[in-house]
Amino acid sequence: MMPPDGHVDAERERLVSLIRELAALDGVAGHEQPVVARLRALLAPYAESVEVDSYGNLFAWLSSPVRRPSLMVSAHSDEIGLLVKGIEPNGFLRVEKLGGVVDALLPGRHVRVRGYRGVIGVRPGHLLTADEQRFVPPVRELYVDLGFDSEAEVRALGIRVGDPIAYDEPVEQLANPDRLSGKALDNRVSCALLVLLAARLRDVPLRCRPVLVVTVQEEVGLRGAQMAAQRVAPDAAIVVDTVPAGGTPDTDLVRDLGIRLGGGPVLTLASGLGGTRGHLAHPGMRAFLSRVALERGLPVQLALFPRSTSDVAAVHLAGGGIPSMVVNIARRYSHSPVETIDLRDVQATLELLDAAVRAFDGTVDFDFLAGYHEEDGGPERSWAR
Repeated sequence: MMPPDGHVDAERERLVSLIRELAALDGVAGHEQPVVARLRALLAPYAESVEVDSYGNLFAWLSSPVRRPSLMVSAHSDEIGLLVKGIEPNGFLRVEKLGGVVDALLPGRHVRVRGYRGVIGVRPGHLLTADEQRFVPPVRELYVDLGFDSEAEVRALGIRVGDPIAYDEPVEQLANPDRLSGKALDNRVSCALLVLLAARLRDVPLRCRPVLVVTVQEEVGLRGAQMAAQRVAPDAAIVVDTVPAGGTPDTDLVRDLGIRLGGGPVLTLASGLGGTRGHLAHPGMRAFLSRVALERGLPVQLALFPRSTSDVAAVHLAGGGIPSMVVNIARRYSHSPVETIDLRDVQATLELLDAAVRAFDGTVDFDFLAGYHEEDGGPERSWAR
């Protein structure tokens, strides 16, 4: 439910504060401890119980007068990054990519290793030939400079092979104050939403039992989501994540990505097309979320995400199959240190999640053939917007 007018600005301010705080934490896949620990503390006041499993997946069960149906709402905590592969005698770190890191975005960037600031070095421009200036060095040739000149000085900091390396880029507002840009907005923005969602739903008499789940290792194969969905075995699931947006000079809205920044939450109907790792939206969840959005007067975008996917690809396959849907938040400049989102999309996504949890009950129809009339040539299209 939309908070009273006097609280709208306060909630927006808290949203921005949470996004900045969570994105500032370094949580490269497999090393999400700072993010998970903070989220456990943030969710505890609003949850009946909070648990963290041995891999770092977090489960916050909200209070409810009913045990069934259960609804899982999840977001992943990890970010892309690098790992220390070796330490040169002169103190430079050799690195390896973790997740969908783009080679071209690495040289010249500030990074953090165990909280220590460094920079990914670049060959002096004065020494580069014209051909070399157009060449993107592979990660094998890159190195991190922490400002020391010996391996011993680096090791004295406690830095070892296998340590995570994250971008060092704070979240800031752009000239348009509705737009935020920085590192790890994928997917700390959704983690922030889970906290605000829990706050909104405290003491609300619900007709389902919600569990808010923060998963790990999404960026390296949706691993935490597979573990979490099997453990919770919910009756249905909503995955919250970010998704690349079109509409920039280099990404056409029709031919490339039909997702617009500022266009509202994205109901992604299909992902990972052409491969074995992806999803096709469950018709019951698609109809349910579309109906909720329509009743609440929330604009939503229907889109495809053909070349990649999200945790929903693992969640919907757990057990005998979990009716699932992903609600995405549009972002520009994916997997870069300057990912960019629109706060209005984030706020509208919170409204949709809030309304969906309040509306979810045992009457939501997951019959695959619901609405299908063979004599009419196919299923009803009441969900289409």
